Amino acid sequence: MARESTTLHSLQTSVVAPADFQIVVPHRALRLTRAALKYAASLTNGLNLRLRLIDVHVVPYGVPLDKPTVNPRYVERKLRTLAQECSFPISPEIVYARDWEQGFRRTLGPSSVVLIAFQRSWWRSSEKRLANRLRKLGHQVIWVECEN
Repeated sequence: MARESTTLHSLQTSVVAPADFQIVVPHRALRLTRAALKYAASLTNGLNLRLRLIDVHVVPYGVPLDKPTVNPRYVERKLRTLAQECSFPISPEIVYARDWEQGFRRTLGPSSVVLIAFQRSWWRSSEKRLANRLRKLGHQVIWVECEN
């Protein structure tokens, strides 16, 4: 089986200096990401916090990772807009990968703190399953419930 690779692009306009504490927020749906960022804003009071907003785009096989099917300028603009809505510094990053979860996991350092927003439901959502898998890998996961 061929080894899958990941391409990581960091947007230079909103990159912040290294901080004592780092929280990673995956961008999956706009509403869920906004809920996670709103919760993260309540955590930043008086802390030297670095927030990383990770947007993973899946590139199909047969298409080179350095030439994704989505326009990179569109993705950058979308992330910059999200970052500008917040009152604290955010480091938005774009990842191009063959598999969403593998691309996201490769951006995480050991024992990362991940902030995942989810919508309450009777069944286990993909966000809850992702949180469980990340916990098994040794990461700390904070769940944020998104209001309807």
